[in-house]
Amino acid sequence: MKKRNRFPILCSIFLLFAALCPASTLAIDTAPFLGDLNGGQPSTAADAARMLRGIASAKISEDAQPELDFTQNGQVDGVDARAVLFYACGGIPDWVSFGERVSSGLCDERLFDRFSYTGTRDDGMGNYKSENVCVQMLSGRMENNNYHVADIYVQDISCFVTAFGGGKYRGDSQSVRDILDSVDGGIIAMNGDFYAIHLFGPVVRNGTTYLNRVAKDYDIAILQSDGVLMTYDFKTLTKEQLSAMNAYQSWVFGPSLLDENGQAKAEFHSRVQPANPRTALGYYEPGHYAFITVDGRSSESKGMTMAQLSQLCADLGMARAYNMDGGQSSVMLARDGILNVPYQGGRSVSDILAIRELP
Repeated sequence: MKKRNRFPILCSIFLLFAALCPASTLAIDTAPFLGDLNGGQPSTAADAARMLRGIASAKISEDAQPELDFTQNGQVDGVDARAVLFYACGGIPDWVSFGERVSSGLCDERLFDRFSYTGTRDDGMGNYKSENVCVQMLSGRMENNNYHVADIYVQDISCFVTAFGGGKYRGDSQSVRDILDSVDGGIIAMNGDFYAIHLFGPVVRNGTTYLNRVAKDYDIAILQSDGVLMTYDFKTLTKEQLSAMNAYQSWVFGPSLLDENGQAKAEFHSRVQPANPRTALGYYEPGHYAFITVDGRSSESKGMTMAQLSQLCADLGMARAYNMDGGQSSVMLARDGILNVPYQGGRSVSDILAIRELP
């Protein structure tokens, strides 16, 4: 399919915003190009529209005007024009700190507007925005089942942590609530793979390797320090591969839920394929993840089969997804409350996945 030129459409959008957003004290027809930024006056949506037109006509470039590279990615493009619009509407108070945060973060610069640069917004129930973390809670219904998704963006991999029950490796199992309470700056959490049930390995948590064996009978998930999540079918990951990568987290439960093209699978290496409450980790791109739970074992929501969970992850547009411990273990909660409907209130687990604010 031939791609359409999106610049005319984007220009129209920017011009609409120019009419709605506050105008500069300088007249548009007398102000120098983006002079509001350079001249100490408030920038406007009209500046953003002019900038976008200049990029489309190749009159603006990084070489000619490097000061317009607000995202500090080495080029002046439509994302920088969007940043000007965001600034004009009050979303960016400081160009310097904005550029430093966006250019140094895990997320691609086009995702900059997922974050908040004017203070932290937190409702206590998982919805959270700062310059480092964004979590948005979503709920839906599929195949007569209720599911809950935390759509997660983090700029630093250290905002994505795991924690052990009892506060240490091979510590006592605890509720997800108790373990989250032990996470400094914790925002939201879900149960993990219950590693203590089967110490097959590998067990890598927050960059520390506790067990470097590689299980052959389980699909394995590895989150690398660069933010990339990889899933490996059983018998495919080797100890040499594991040693060569910069693993930040590992999980041994599975199965992996999507094929190499991000499509739903038809077959799974798992003994827990019938309908059940579910917990899964989703991945879109570095810095963008999802926590997923599915309610089950009730008249309102029976629970999903593995095939249904796989289809859900594909429908949500994930590139990779990995099944965690489910059943009564499936719990997702925020600081101020539980976000799913755990079967019989949930149970104690050996580990959790959590998102926290940057220390």
